[in-house]
Amino acid sequence: MSKQFELLQPPSDGISKLRFHPTDDTKLLVSSWDQQVRLYDAQQNQLVASHHDHRAAVLDTVFGSNGAFSGGLDRRVLAWENYSHTREIGCHDGEISALEYVSSGNMLLSGSWDCTLRAWDSHAQGGAAQIAKLDVEERIYSMSARETLLAVALAGRKILIYDTRKLDAPIEVRESSLKFPTRCVKLMPSSLGFVCSSVEGRVSVEYLNGATKSNYAFKCHRQPAEDNIDLVYPVNAVAFHPVHHTFVTGGSDGAVSLWDPDNKKRLKHYQGYPTSISALDFNASGNMLAVASSYTYEEGEKDHPPDSIWIKPMTENEARPKAKKN
Repeated sequence: MSKQFELLQPPSDGISKLRFHPTDDTKLLVSSWDQQVRLYDAQQNQLVASHHDHRAAVLDTVFGSNGAFSGGLDRRVLAWENYSHTREIGCHDGEISALEYVSSGNMLLSGSWDCTLRAWDSHAQGGAAQIAKLDVEERIYSMSARETLLAVALAGRKILIYDTRKLDAPIEVRESSLKFPTRCVKLMPSSLGFVCSSVEGRVSVEYLNGATKSNYAFKCHRQPAEDNIDLVYPVNAVAFHPVHHTFVTGGSDGAVSLWDPDNKKRLKHYQGYPTSISALDFNASGNMLAVASSYTYEEGEKDHPPDSIWIKPMTENEARPKAKKN
């Protein structure tokens, strides 16, 4: 099996998000605190394009139909058209923390610390772009869209589930079973539920109403310390394998774990990354995993390794769940 490798020309400040293209296995989009959005060819290990048009840290980026979108601390939603030029398609009253793109309606969804979820017509010019504005009462921390579903994780541990064809009200409102603030929410490829991670070294697997499976939660990304006390790390990132529907988690312990949600088992544990795992994503075929190793400041200002992005080749069977024993 080929070894993982480090991408050349990584961001110079905290990596906030990694996204592989939904159909092109090699395109990798990266947002970061150095105010830049970068597009890499992950297979060729090449920086293809970048833009520096945000005025502050970029917290999220997502592919669209003919380019990408980004948002962050400058409160503006930018479209990066054909990866050549940018235009502003709208703004929030607070920092933009999360973006998702729904291809069926060319709709961009943005979540903010201004406690609103907004929907934009990604092809519209000027002020006509905003098509919905929903007050969600709490700051939005994380979002995940899949087909016609959208999961929104809020401060206060609330999770909202929307049908993106009818955004006027959520189809489900629930409180996370985790007792500490949510770091990441990710819808399952089956759309039957979602996985949620918290700052307190736990992950929950939760199913939507009507599903026949039971919810559960488990501890992870912890290290034994003295006096039988565990060092507990935030679980910053979750990504599902597109073929086998197993998932990876990345923590501030600098490790990545691969989980089988049906058998409730850990399949692999990848250690040795230089610092906190801030973001993760599989490519469309599931044969590459992108890992962002980027200090997430849970221990405050201190010397830390430079930010890096690692591309880990995945063999066909590596992410496959184990057969259930009779």
